[in-house]
Amino acid sequence: MMDVVFSRSACGSLKMAQHYGQGEYTGTVGVIYAAPQGGQGAAPAPQVQQAARQAAEQRARREWENAHPLGGDPANVFSLEGGWSMGDIAESQFPQGRRRLLERLFAASFSGSPAEQEQIIRESLDELQANLQTVLERSARGEEMRIWYSDNPDDACGLCWLLAKLHGLETPGPVTLIKLPVWEYGEDETVMAYTGWGEISPGEWGRYLPLAQPARPVLLRACAARWKELQRENAPLRVCLNGGLQSVPENFYDGFILRELDRLPEEFLEASLVGNVLGRCQLGIGDSWIALRIEAFCREGLLEVVQDGPGIRRRLRQCTADGDF
Repeated sequence: MMDVVFSRSACGSLKMAQHYGQGEYTGTVGVIYAAPQGGQGAAPAPQVQQAARQAAEQRARREWENAHPLGGDPANVFSLEGGWSMGDIAESQFPQGRRRLLERLFAASFSGSPAEQEQIIRESLDELQANLQTVLERSARGEEMRIWYSDNPDDACGLCWLLAKLHGLETPGPVTLIKLPVWEYGEDETVMAYTGWGEISPGEWGRYLPLAQPARPVLLRACAARWKELQRENAPLRVCLNGGLQSVPENFYDGFILRELDRLPEEFLEASLVGNVLGRCQLGIGDSWIALRIEAFCREGLLEVVQDGPGIRRRLRQCTADGDF
């Protein structure tokens, strides 16, 4: 059986999940301490550090002992990460449309050199094309495929795109779908909400196997038809609204960014705005698109750069009412 996800972080966790919890626990943990506001101040006292390490060790050991190993071979786990909710999705523009999207996103958020950027883009596209070819060829031979997806935009679009691809095969193998719940109960009377499978720890994946549902041919046919419509519209963005995929304009997420902008002082770090949007709004998208829209705000005069820096490490200032915006 093949396992398919739509992000590299989910792929890495799923590969670990196959044998996580088997045998005796031998793991190690590390603890990261956040510096006080302003980045000044002494490290925590030794006894505080020791207590934090012990608590982290206990959590890691408990997760290992309570894990639900999936079994299988990590070589049968495939990531089809392609940012399918963003950019050009015309069939004739694959993978060039994905390259143009990545170049735009990297220009707004990447802090490395142009050579490093090009290498990452090339490797990402090569991996995507190779994995897609492999899963389609193996499905055409009748092999079963299990697809893990969620309501986050890239997962929802990736699922529709992949099922459309499978519909194009003469006789695809069986397909099973597992959808990440929108929320579930945690320890100590808590409720947890996830935005994607990349947030699920390796020991937890096995708990979701009872949620598996077969994808019947009628679903593949419906997804193929819907994806063609989305390709024809070819909007800058696609989102999942009330369980369905919809094309939306490039500024769809701007309201969320502006709301968090109102919470910040006149001058702020760009990373603070990006982090607040992702943390508070739980939009299921990455930091790159938020950075891209912030760059548009700078061009429009809503924001100005006070101190430049790599990626999203710039210091920005909100323009006043009597300014340019």
